[in-house]
Amino acid sequence: MDGVGWAWAQGLPATAVLWSAGLAWFAVCAAVLVRVDLREHRLPNRWTLRLALGGLAAMAGGAALAGRADLVLSSVLGGLGYAAAMLVLHVLSRGSLGMGDVKLAAGLGAYTGVLGGSAVVAAGLGAILLGGAVAAVLVAARRASRSTALPFGPPMILAAAAVLAFAPAGG
Repeated sequence: MDGVGWAWAQGLPATAVLWSAGLAWFAVCAAVLVRVDLREHRLPNRWTLRLALGGLAAMAGGAALAGRADLVLSSVLGGLGYAAAMLVLHVLSRGSLGMGDVKLAAGLGAYTGVLGGSAVVAAGLGAILLGGAVAAVLVAARRASRSTALPFGPPMILAAAAVLAFAPAGG
């Protein structure tokens, strides 16, 4: 059962409402970030910060209302862990993966983290698979070369959205 459904089933309407509002905020931030990244190849700090703060407030806050300190910690650690992993990739890629992607990971990890560590890992791996698939299709269609810079924010957001939509709570 998903997080919002779990909250309703447990008789925790305040948590369910807060998580639902958080998911609506996720959609707003995601729409802005995808549009900007596709057009300008950048992720504005003000929107990555809004996503991260909204994720923590809604997801960790909803978990706190439910008395679930474990899920609060999972949301916080999800944000920190995903951002740390992306920071390592940023350093290893010598900047090919931008700092905007690292900051975006903090917010996405806060959202997916409330579903458990495996949900954060699934979002990260899903982003890599989606980004790679898009790159492969563009190269095969000769619309890009191996050296073409492609925005990575949209695959990250899509993968996290898929996890939020389909992952069971507490994974």
